[in-house]
Amino acid sequence: MTTFNVCYAREYIDPECESENFWSYDTIYRNVPIKYLKKFTDKKMKMKLLKHCDWNYKDMATNHTNVTNIEIIMEKEYYTSYYDVFGDSCDDEKDKKRMFNDYGQNWDRSSMRKDFDPAFTKSKLLHYNNKKTYDWTH
Repeated sequence: MTTFNVCYAREYIDPECESENFWSYDTIYRNVPIKYLKKFTDKKMKMKLLKHCDWNYKDMATNHTNVTNIEIIMEKEYYTSYYDVFGDSCDDEKDKKRMFNDYGQNWDRSSMRKDFDPAFTKSKLLHYNNKKTYDWTH
């Protein structure tokens, strides 16, 4: 692993089962070189990012719990595909490029500040910002 990703996480109550919660993620910094890990794990830096995201993210959902967090997601977890989890039991070749967890890999959402290696991101995904990155015909 040579990179990590900085994500903004928001907690929601599951409307179908109100005793359960789930997290929704947006990527702030993608494919950050590992040499910057100490900078982004610093408490002051995390609080600065959290404050910025909380202030600027407008959420209309009524099931938001008002609990947010900044999380560091390492490259391997961030780009884990359905194929990585289920292996040969996957029917479709495209499952090698479908992300198992949604950290906002396929989109540059409003919280996105920088992707340090957009070519690497595109190589891992089926689509990026609504554009195909993979030959779906094979």
